[in-house]
Amino acid sequence: MKIPSPNALPLLLLLIFSPAAMSSALAPSGTDEHGLGVYIVFVSRADYVDSPDYDLALLASVVGSAAEAKGALLYHYSGVGFAARLAPEHAARLSKKDGVAVLKDETYGIQEDGRLPRFFEENV
Repeated sequence: MKIPSPNALPLLLLLIFSPAAMSSALAPSGTDEHGLGVYIVFVSRADYVDSPDYDLALLASVVGSAAEAKGALLYHYSGVGFAARLAPEHAARLSKKDGVAVLKDETYGIQEDGRLPRFFEENV
C-alpha cells in the first residue's frame, strides 16, 4: 500500500471533509440556477461561540431572516466557522464583517484525459 506524501494530506482531508463530499444533496460547486453558490465562512471574532446557533445568527444578519439562514446553512465546522449556500451579494456583506473571512468553495474534477487539474499537479 502506497502512503500519500505528507504534502498531500491536507488536500485529501479537505476533499474528504468538504461540505460537498459530506452531503449528496448538494449540487456541484459553482452557481446554481438561483444564483447561489457554496461559501466557506471562517469566523475569528471575540464574541465567537462554537455553535450552529451562532452561525445562524450571523447568517440571518445578512440574508434577512432566521428561516432563510436555516435554509442556507450547510455545515458547521467546529471551532472554525461554517459552510453556507449564499447569493454573491450576501457573501460580500458577510465578508465585510469584522473577524469574518469568506471563500467561495470550488470543486475540481478529473480532466477528460484522466489527469488532475494543473493546480493539483503543481501543488501535490
